[in-house]
Amino acid sequence: MPSGDESDDLLRQLREGDPRGPEALFQRYAVRLARLAEQHLSRKFAGRLDGEDVVQSVFRTFFQHYARGDFQIDNSAEIWRLLVTLTRRKARAQARRHLAGKRDAAAEVADPNALAEPADQEPCPADAAELVDQIESLLRGLPDLYCHVLEKRLQGHAVADVAEQLAVSRQTVYRALELLRHRLERQQPESS
Repeated sequence: MPSGDESDDLLRQLREGDPRGPEALFQRYAVRLARLAEQHLSRKFAGRLDGEDVVQSVFRTFFQHYARGDFQIDNSAEIWRLLVTLTRRKARAQARRHLAGKRDAAAEVADPNALAEPADQEPCPADAAELVDQIESLLRGLPDLYCHVLEKRLQGHAVADVAEQLAVSRQTVYRALELLRHRLERQQPESS
C-alpha cells in the first residue's frame, strides 16, 4: 500500500498537470481494477473482452473528467473509491452491450458463409492446384494471422476455438473472415 507521502505526491502531480501523474496513477491501481472488472464479467465474454479492456476505458473516462474539473479529489482513498465505482459501472455496461441483439455472445453461431465448411470429398489434383493459387492470392499482403485464421476454419474449427488457439478475440476472427470473404467475392468472375 502506498505511504502517505506517495499519495500526497500523486495528488500533487495530478493537480499540477505533471505528466508523471497519470502514469503513476495507472501503475498504482490498474492491476487491482482489472481483477475487479474480471469479477463483473461473465466467462462467456472472455474471447471478446477482459478486465484490461474495462480498465483502459475507466482511465480514459477518469482523465477526461478530471481534466474538465468534474472531480474534486482530496486524497488517494477518494481516487480509489471513484475508480472502483467507474470500473463496476463500465464492466456492467460492457456486459449489457455484449448481450444486446446482434452482439449477444450467447447467440453466436457459425455463419454458414464464413469460410467454415470442410469439403465432403478430396479435390482432384487440378482443383487442388487451383485452390492453392486462389488461397495464395487471397492472402497476399495480409498479416500471418489471416492465414492462421483461414487454416483453422478450413480445418473445421469453430470461431471460439480459433480465437482461443490464436489468442485473439472472436471479433478479430470474424473481422478476418469477413475481409477474406470480401476478397474472395472480388476474385470471383462476375456471372452474367
